[in-house]
Amino acid sequence: MSENEWNDVTEPPPAYSLHQHACITLNSSDRFRLIRFPPIITDVIRQTIITSWPDGLQREEDYPGAYEFKLSGNPWWSQGDEAISSRVLM
Repeated sequence: MSENEWNDVTEPPPAYSLHQHACITLNSSDRFRLIRFPPIITDVIRQTIITSWPDGLQREEDYPGAYEFKLSGNPWWSQGDEAISSRVLM
């Protein structure tokens, strides 16, 4: 392998091709946790919850590497019309 070919191989990939991972988890009957999301996405999720979940937010908590929303009510155990709202939220 020539020196130029070797340099091409050792260059890091462009920023747009780096793999980035994040996770959304549904916890208990009423919590929505974002793991490794940037703050701008957390803000978007907050607005989505406010506009999509009729019972609203009860509280928010920032953990190292994660952000949790506690929704009012029990969206993950809901039935009837409330179950439709939880699906719209998702």
